[in-house]
Amino acid sequence: MTAPGRPRRVVGLTGTRADFGKMRDVYLGLQEAPGIEFSLVVTGMHLLHRYGYTLREIERAGLRHLHHVPNQVEDEPMALVLANSINSIARLLLAESADMVLVHGDRVEALAGALAGSLTNTRVAHVEGGEVSGTIDDAIRHSLSKHAHVHFVANDHARARLLQLGEEVDRVLVVGSPEADALAVAADSDLGPVREHYGTPAPPYGVLALHPVTTELELNRRHAEAVVDGVLAAGGSWVVIDPNNDEGTHDVRAALERLDGRPDVVRLPSMRFRAYLSLVRHAEVVVGNSSSGVREAPVLGTPSVDVGSRQTDRSPAASVHHVPAVAEEVARAIGAARAAGRSRPEEHFGSVGAAGRIVEAVCGDDVWALGLQKRFVDRPLAEGV
Repeated sequence: MTAPGRPRRVVGLTGTRADFGKMRDVYLGLQEAPGIEFSLVVTGMHLLHRYGYTLREIERAGLRHLHHVPNQVEDEPMALVLANSINSIARLLLAESADMVLVHGDRVEALAGALAGSLTNTRVAHVEGGEVSGTIDDAIRHSLSKHAHVHFVANDHARARLLQLGEEVDRVLVVGSPEADALAVAADSDLGPVREHYGTPAPPYGVLALHPVTTELELNRRHAEAVVDGVLAAGGSWVVIDPNNDEGTHDVRAALERLDGRPDVVRLPSMRFRAYLSLVRHAEVVVGNSSSGVREAPVLGTPSVDVGSRQTDRSPAASVHHVPAVAEEVARAIGAARAAGRSRPEEHFGSVGAAGRIVEAVCGDDVWALGLQKRFVDRPLAEGV
């Protein structure tokens, strides 16, 4: 409960380069909002030098009140990362007398924030619940949603899924996706600054973004080798983005090392989110199993090759070529994507302006009037289910 006369204390949480890029404008808006005392937990990949130590990017963005919360050593299992994160974040929420914890997406750090919040009676706000993630991320996202007291969702499809999970109608607000704002900028972006800063090639080039699949640990090395074989067979220039820090990342990295030293390959540990979107916008194809291939690429009109199971059922876009992790299939799909060329941008994120809507909602009274005691709403199943 907020004490009379003091600002509402909102604690945001970021654990990856991607979620910060999407939520940056929300955080900056809350930092300057009247009646709000905002701080940001910086954890996860941001504090690991192998992944670019992207804490510096957050500092350069102008965010002033940061909590540095190391939660892992390299290759630590996700279950232990979750335990480490809950312990640290719960203590921080209590020490800060936080009124709200604001989390995004489907990563283990966000789940830790939601669990810590709900178990300390701190209001939990979740951005982009109700989406379909694939693999373990799907379970994380929906588990997180059950601990959230208010949901800022991208579209009516996401809203319907949360209602299907038994959430109360007045807790689910359709605001669009903060990502749509960044995509609108990227659609008209100039590649020059990205090339100058990161040393990436001029078009035509492809983007390879491959992550481990946590539910297929024994297959990660073989599948990554097949993707690399397919890329080499397809030829051309490539920008390779290193994988995230999920379990199995060492297997993916080992396969990607075969591309090191090639004159037609630039390998990067990390990129600023908006720079990465510009890179995707000007690419001839995106290959791998990153969500950017099935979410951002279709919006930007860039064809993609989605490999394996990590993004299963996540995109119906015609510009996405879904293939198994077989070298010949990957190479064939890259050729087909190049031949098809750019597509008409597909809109599925909802309207732009989400960051402003989220800030406005947090600054208003309605989300604070929602009780901390949630109830499950039973809804009739469709006939025949």
